[in-house]
Amino acid sequence: MNPSALPPLLVLAGAALVAAAWIGARSPVPRRLAFRSLARRKGETVLVIAGSLLGTAIITGSFIVGDTLDSSIRASATTQLGPIDETVTLFGSGSVPALRSALDGLEDDPAVDGVTYGIRASGTAAARIGERSEAVRPSVLLLELDFEEAARFGGDPAATGVQGVGTPAAGEAAISEDLAGHLSAVPGNLITVFAYAQERELEVSAVLPRLGLAGYSTDFNSQSFNVFLPPGTLAAMEAAAPEELEASPPVSLAFVSNEGGVEEGVERTGPVLRLLAERLEAIPEAEAFDSKREVVDQAEEVGGQFSELFLSIGAFAVIAGILLLVNIFVMLAEERKGELGMMRAVGMRRGQLVRAFFIEGSVYAVVASALGALLGIAVGAAIVQVAAGIFETGGDFNLELHFAPMLASILGGFLIGLLISLATALFTSVRISRLNVIRAIRDIPEPVAQRPRRRSMILGGATTLFGLLMTGQAIAKGDAASAFLGPGLVAMGLAPLLSTFLRRRWVVTVLGIGVAVWGMFGPTFAPGLFGEAETPVFVIQGVLITGAAVAVLTQNQEVVGRGVRALGGGARNLAMRLGLAYPLARRFRTAMTLTMYALVVFTLVFISVLSGIFGGQVDRFTREEAGGYDLLVKSSPANPLAAEDAELVEGVAFVAPLRYAAFSVQFKTADRDDFEFWALSGFDERFLEGGAPNLERWLPRYERPADVWDAVLADPTLMIADAFFLQQGGPQDRPVEPGDIVQVRDPLTGNVAERTLVATSRAGFAFSGPFISEESMLDVLGPRAAPSRLYLALEPGATAAAVSSELESGFIPNGVEASTFRDIVAESQSANLQFFRLMQGYLALGLVVGVSGLGVIMVRAVRERRREIGILRSLGFQPATVGRSFLVESGFVALEGLLIGAALSIVTAYQLIANAAVFGDLDVVFAVPWGEVAILLSLTLVASLAATLWPARQASRIRPAVALRIAD
Repeated sequence: MNPSALPPLLVLAGAALVAAAWIGARSPVPRRLAFRSLARRKGETVLVIAGSLLGTAIITGSFIVGDTLDSSIRASATTQLGPIDETVTLFGSGSVPALRSALDGLEDDPAVDGVTYGIRASGTAAARIGERSEAVRPSVLLLELDFEEAARFGGDPAATGVQGVGTPAAGEAAISEDLAGHLSAVPGNLITVFAYAQERELEVSAVLPRLGLAGYSTDFNSQSFNVFLPPGTLAAMEAAAPEELEASPPVSLAFVSNEGGVEEGVERTGPVLRLLAERLEAIPEAEAFDSKREVVDQAEEVGGQFSELFLSIGAFAVIAGILLLVNIFVMLAEERKGELGMMRAVGMRRGQLVRAFFIEGSVYAVVASALGALLGIAVGAAIVQVAAGIFETGGDFNLELHFAPMLASILGGFLIGLLISLATALFTSVRISRLNVIRAIRDIPEPVAQRPRRRSMILGGATTLFGLLMTGQAIAKGDAASAFLGPGLVAMGLAPLLSTFLRRRWVVTVLGIGVAVWGMFGPTFAPGLFGEAETPVFVIQGVLITGAAVAVLTQNQEVVGRGVRALGGGARNLAMRLGLAYPLARRFRTAMTLTMYALVVFTLVFISVLSGIFGGQVDRFTREEAGGYDLLVKSSPANPLAAEDAELVEGVAFVAPLRYAAFSVQFKTADRDDFEFWALSGFDERFLEGGAPNLERWLPRYERPADVWDAVLADPTLMIADAFFLQQGGPQDRPVEPGDIVQVRDPLTGNVAERTLVATSRAGFAFSGPFISEESMLDVLGPRAAPSRLYLALEPGATAAAVSSELESGFIPNGVEASTFRDIVAESQSANLQFFRLMQGYLALGLVVGVSGLGVIMVRAVRERRREIGILRSLGFQPATVGRSFLVESGFVALEGLLIGAALSIVTAYQLIANAAVFGDLDVVFAVPWGEVAILLSLTLVASLAATLWPARQASRIRPAVALRIAD
């Protein structure tokens, strides 16, 4: 959580607590009444607090997940950058003197703390283990640094990772601890380094920590696989390379450290970049990067996104907790109705009644929020533990998660939960204080108003007007939240207005059905109104749909009740009649419980449907990703595997090379503020001969996909984007469209070229990026665009495992990694499914709220109805009949909520899959995992009945003589 949000929360929560304390101090009678109610029913007080604390736990846990991701990404600022704030790159291993000349004296500037220089290139490292086996790391970063100069860099030698270590001498190499672990190497062992068709056998002189310059990394991986070579090694290896070798050359580096600490120096990035731009004017090919600011910004962005995601999804459970709290207070009032009526009759004012309930609710709120914040730490830790397995893949994109809760997040979760609970307590206290003294004393139900009051009509008119304004905003600006809320508020406002001359039941039914239909099908009917929907909009949509459905069902419960009674044996089944009587009569209470269940089940089933859909698409996605190929072979850009060599491997039928650049090129479209790093692939006619990936959409001037590929091959100004191009932000980003103009920038030279996007492919899992012609690729990146990827088609009968093994073992110097396209797709889908499972587990907390809430409600119901139970028992009703009636009641309410949530979720998921643009590119097929949904609903129903067993048993044991006494 952002610490800057704490002061206003502290002010609001402090003011609310001061108000509650002041009310308690100035109102002795309400205070004694409140604390007497708390003290005399300790068991039920514990149940109320237990049912109320989960909302705070979910909020706190969501913030902690964001903290952990923020902290884990920020850790790379220390472990993989250290004193490095900016990096200057220049093509060629011999360019360091030019950089030194241009930046000479830069450290004299007050904003700069130091400058050091180096060279980097890609390569492969291997080490012998025992007599026969060999450990290989196909992709490593080869670096040359002057360790003595680097140790003085930035003013803090301990932050560089090379303090006290000598620069490797001829025949030696220092390696990072991550590479040492991978190769099982220790100082004194020999390793072999491959690059530029050359190899060097070197003795490990030191193992360096993942820290600062020693842990320097250029990709999105928490681990650093680095080999530090003696000065001049890379230049010598490049010079000795065969002329026909097409490899990415080394890059000269200048590292700049700003004044200040590891993270504090980021504040001076802007002035230092301007200073670097002035110094580098004479070298237009040099490019300066804000390396550390990018890491810090990414940490804040990703941490904020995940906090928002978990908080938004968890909002369903939080809302369920709020509804539970409302229900509890309403039941407290019903239970004490006669007592409250007597107090009002002897002179207690309505305001005192409100204060008594507010004081009691404040105690619940403080205790539940404090315990919930502590529980939230455990919730956050559990989420991080599960998420660690998703993010720590061990592949090219690897993020190590370190549990890092911040005090601001724990305190923020407590304050937000406290404010929600206090607001709920105040609202409910005001509502339940409106009782008629005579009816309360005589325990007569309040009559249902036949016509809305004037106050309701005024409020309805204002709500209608506000809803119309929001709808206008959606029409004018395409705001998704307004597009859902506007019509919903209009319907809510029209209900009391139309009920003045029409039956309320029919008004609510028609309006509710209209709102539910709009919530589910609105994005299909009027997609222009919804614009770019973010994650919180899904919460609005879910609440709108379920709220409308529950309102319709509540107004028609009698119809449902008649059908259930008919199925259950009619008048002969006394338990059935008793069990249905209360939920049908207490509509408000039933509606609150229904909404609790429906909201959480809506989200759980929705995620189950999505996970089932994507989990069953591996074969389809593989066909679309692979085209006519079977294997993807990646090799070192500094020593790429030639297509001709791959063709000699037994079982290989056809090979197509791709010139490939990962995070070496930047892209920008008209609707994006800045350039973003992405992959890029350049193909030739051989790629088309083997069968290119399928296309999804293309410009109408082309008749078929083959025409598109031929056009891109012939015209270097054209481009085909993959399915995930520039979609770092997820579904809320606008997907690129055929016809868009894409700017492509080489970050090393600053050169910008424009490409017209003519089609989008269904590929993307292999992260090949957009496809352009080989000629176009060379125009963008020059000789650095090495043909480091091969698409392979296998001969009939050849096994992918055998061919992959032959490639990886036979071409170790080339750093070959071979994978089937099916494995690539399956691995990606597995990560998605794991994330879906994580979200389901997180949402299961909402079901805990619902199930435990139902148990609390039934406990309260037994106490509230003890006199009625006594009367029934005195009339001859058997204990078993009374107990079964409570089970019927809880089962009926839970089943209604489950069915509503599941049905609405399936329809909404179908609309999303069938019509949303973000899934349209993937061409997924809608399917419901009925087995998983059935198990989910069955387990929830069984848990709900189990939560009612104890109160049902207590109800069946009530003795008539005890229950009919006036005293408690």
